[in-house]
Amino acid sequence: GGMYIIELTAAEWGIFDVNVKKLSTSTVHPSTNSLSYTINSSGKYVISIPPEMWNKIMSRYGFAGINPVPHYKLEGGMYIIELTAAEWGIFDVNVKKLSTSTVHPSTSSLSYTINSSGKYVISIPPEMWKMIMSRNG
Repeated sequence: GGMYIIELTAAEWGIFDVNVKKLSTSTVHPSTNSLSYTINSSGKYVISIPPEMWNKIMSRYGFAGINPVPHYKLEGGMYIIELTAAEWGIFDVNVKKLSTSTVHPSTSSLSYTINSSGKYVISIPPEMWKMIMSRNG
């Protein structure tokens, strides 16, 4: 209802994701599994992970390829870690391997799923579509 639906490859999603982040670096991106992140002023991804998901990530090598494994702090019952953009890319892929059917809505109502062919299917509300298009997103 009133959403723009686009389908992107993983490579196209990477470009689109960077462009959308340029629109606002203070957006929080919570997912349905409660993992959320913000991008701080130094460009690092500050990720909040609930205990259940933290245990799943730790038991299924969610930090594979990220050395050293990031230090965490507990805040409000959530595990908080900071990753560089490169580390986030690795972590994001690892987490998606845990479940490829998760929907990741953001507070701006942009949401995406990854379909069976590995393409990102993105739902964009009209207000955000206009903002993206007006800034050549």
